[in-house]
Amino acid sequence: MLVSHRHRFIYTKTTKTGGTSVESYFEPYCMADGEWTQAHARDEYASASGIVGFRGTAPPPGTLWWNHMPAWKIRDQLGMQVWAGYFKFCVVRNPFDKAISNFYFQRSQRLIEVDASTPDAVQFEHWLASGGAKSDRDKYLIDGEICMDYIARYETLAIDMERICARLALPWEPGRLPTFKAGIRPAWAVVEALYSPRAEDIVRKAYAYELDAFGYSFGSPGSPTSPVGAERQG
Repeated sequence: MLVSHRHRFIYTKTTKTGGTSVESYFEPYCMADGEWTQAHARDEYASASGIVGFRGTAPPPGTLWWNHMPAWKIRDQLGMQVWAGYFKFCVVRNPFDKAISNFYFQRSQRLIEVDASTPDAVQFEHWLASGGAKSDRDKYLIDGEICMDYIARYETLAIDMERICARLALPWEPGRLPTFKAGIRPAWAVVEALYSPRAEDIVRKAYAYELDAFGYSFGSPGSPTSPVGAERQG
């Protein structure tokens, strides 16, 4: 998560949506000039310039700000005046694709036992049935209502980030957007290859809100058919 007091924005970090790359891009605007260097992990940072949440395996005891904080907690710690006055944004992703990404990431971290004798599709279904399909809508909902001013989409991230930069009067420099955690998921592991009917049903139930609110559907996503994010009106 990020807060820039200099540029008056708040970024809440969802899971498996390119969040660390987005954080890295906007971090310099949350720190004093000359303090920022690019890093995958990050200690908690807070100054008059802004806030960068801890980014790592587990926040140390006493940490006030960390990467995947829920929106309500950020609001409560900042105070209503700052929360209401700053531009707030996050990124969402097609739940069917997001679940696959999370599955392979957890395998890479040895949080899921790999069985070489069992097809990935079977292991994926078992993981979903065992509670792997977890929503993180607390990053953009408070009391069941959307609390963001702009919700970008992973499928059109560059377009959305350019719009966010324009809204904040910041330069859009696509070459400065890093790629973290690339290469973990096999190229063949697309929606059509991994999902059984049962796996599809589990994700539909777990992410019913996201599928309805953001218009996502079953199948491998592609930017030409994925609607671009939009700024909330009113």
